[in-house]
Amino acid sequence: MKPEMQVFFFAITLSALPVVSNFMGAMLAEALPLSKRTLGLALHAVAGVLLAIVATELIPNVMIAKPAWATILALFLGGAFFVWVNQLLNVSRNRLHGVDHNTVSWVIFLSMAIDLFGDGLMIGTSLTISPHLGVMLASARVVAHIPEGFVTNAEFKSQKMPRTERFLLLIAFIIPVWLGATLGYWGLRGQADLPKLIVLAFTTGTLLVAIVEEIIPEAHQTQDTNWSMLTFIGSFALSMLFSSYLE
Repeated sequence: MKPEMQVFFFAITLSALPVVSNFMGAMLAEALPLSKRTLGLALHAVAGVLLAIVATELIPNVMIAKPAWATILALFLGGAFFVWVNQLLNVSRNRLHGVDHNTVSWVIFLSMAIDLFGDGLMIGTSLTISPHLGVMLASARVVAHIPEGFVTNAEFKSQKMPRTERFLLLIAFIIPVWLGATLGYWGLRGQADLPKLIVLAFTTGTLLVAIVEEIIPEAHQTQDTNWSMLTFIGSFALSMLFSSYLE
């Protein structure tokens, strides 16, 4: 097997790990009794982990690009893309399988799919730079996707979605992450640094909008307590700690 194919299959394997941890979090939502407090804690944990990834891994890499305006524009376009998809989702929500699901559930599902697509892009792209960087990013995202999977499945469960349909959607997360890894590796392999950083910036923009405009507001709609705030900052700090020891 050619060396580039070996690295590609390594990228596919690494990028599948966040989906596995996402499913593990979903199984916790199946096993634990669903309550507003539990859901609120999970949402605060997701927000903390995602903000830590954006602040410590994505933004610092994005800002080293020259010219800076290229990645800043890409970040804006990524956020605008999420806004557009969210609006499209609001318009078509009553047509999804003929079921009137809560829009927030689908937005969270969509944000997780975009997040996983971004994970695939990051892992595939990073492996064109060094195997160590790819392993570091994949390991960090494995930890992050446990609470994300819990939230996604809990939201669908709260909307009385059938278990089979929930599991099929969770398994479908493998599609965006493998698509991202494939595009990241083959599309950016051998390219200069700027195109790679533009892709990371676009992903960063989508995550920022999803966190600030969807996940955090939804977290505050639950039973907000001091434990919620501690969960947020605790997950943020633990994510930073985990990333720092993988460097």
